[in-house]
Amino acid sequence: MSLSGGFANVFRHPKRTLLRASVKLHNALVTGCMSRKTPPTGLRELDEVMERSKTRTDISDHLVKLFVEALATRPRLIVELGVRGGESTFVLERVARLSGARLVSVDIEDCSGACSYDGWTFVQSDDVEFAGRFDSWCRSQDMAPAIDVLLVDTSHDYEQTLRETESWLPFLAEGGKAFYHDTNLRKRYRRRDRTIGFGEEVHRGVIRALEAYLGATFSEAKPFVDVRNGWLIRHDPFCCGMTILQRVSGPAGG
Repeated sequence: MSLSGGFANVFRHPKRTLLRASVKLHNALVTGCMSRKTPPTGLRELDEVMERSKTRTDISDHLVKLFVEALATRPRLIVELGVRGGESTFVLERVARLSGARLVSVDIEDCSGACSYDGWTFVQSDDVEFAGRFDSWCRSQDMAPAIDVLLVDTSHDYEQTLRETESWLPFLAEGGKAFYHDTNLRKRYRRRDRTIGFGEEVHRGVIRALEAYLGATFSEAKPFVDVRNGWLIRHDPFCCGMTILQRVSGPAGG
């Protein structure tokens, strides 16, 4: 007689099954002890982002911060590298609508249905390859190649992230911000509300690429603020980590 489905997995992977069951119970208990009701802010777009953040994902802790920090730049051009399930696209679309900004999303997969904003452009391409023609592409679109908000959330691979950083950060405008998700990747990660999620561990790929680019060493398990080579760096370790680089000198574009 053969076993199938989840029941069989109990016997094949007993430790993993018990771990996942205990995490599920932990999250249920934590959720039951905490109220997630929040009063409306008076800004519809922010309320929508706050509501979206209540669905726990590997980026949910950072959605409100991404909205507020991006909106504060008064962006004219937003570039998103990596669309995936569209969580960051949901946020950046609302920032773009409020700011009247152009939003450009790049992904190697077809994510052309992720957004309905008139000012959105989806480019299906390797983002490093697209960076090589970004200047001429912007000129053809009658806009300066100066990015106010850049989000990097792609493969998490060290070499790829380093190439993305070297290719895209030169386009960041003075005062612009670059958001890097997954700078604290863990097999099990914690959210700010104490719930736990299952992620991946990619040998510190993203944070290591930033260390190499900035010539620094960071401890990504804790929050930190640093300044290196004209960049203000702020790091939040929760929910797989989000690190924000803000250019404080040296404008891009023209």
